[in-house]
Amino acid sequence: MANILGIPSPKEDIYGGMVRDVYYEENDLERIIHYCERDVITVAQVFLRLRNDALLTEDLILHI
Repeated sequence: MANILGIPSPKEDIYGGMVRDVYYEENDLERIIHYCERDVITVAQVFLRLRNDALLTEDLILHI
């Protein structure tokens, strides 16, 4: 959906099917946190685009 709406994909580093391995084999919780964060931001952007609202700019997004 994001791709169709012209919103950058959050799947730049890992995708959902890799989360288990990243956690259990790489023990890299930070990487999973950033993946989930990008996923949530993308859902918010899709919602805004479907409402014809302005997308969030990077300066409006707080990262943990």
